Amino acid sequence: MTYLAKEGGVGQIHFLLAQYVVESYSIPKSFGNVARLPADIQKKWPESYLEELKLLKNRNVYKVVDLSKRRKAIKNCWMFNIKSDSYYKSWFVVKGFSQVEGINFDKLFSPVINYETAYLFLTVAVLED
Repeated sequence: MTYLAKEGGVGQIHFLLAQYVVESYSIPKSFGNVARLPADIQKKWPESYLEELKLLKNRNVYKVVDLSKRRKAIKNCWMFNIKSDSYYKSWFVVKGFSQVEGINFDKLFSPVINYETAYLFLTVAVLED
């Protein structure tokens, strides 16, 4: 039975944790572990990683090419997490330390922006005219 103490306390902490802490077994450690999850949780992950691949393709982050016999493919892996709003998020990441500039890549690109920093720069630009 869940109870809340009048001024917080252990009961409230247990209640809040039960509401927001995700069961650790539901977050796979690798792409292969998705198949080992319970069926109801397993169904939620494909939408997440298909969305990630779609975003990468729309941003022209990669293009499919034939690998020459002299070159090795860059190693990669999937990262998974469940956000606090129960949003299933997947990231496809490459192990960039194995890349060589001019051979494996020619541009650097990151689709991430810190909006607070952008607002700060715009505010300073407006203030300084």
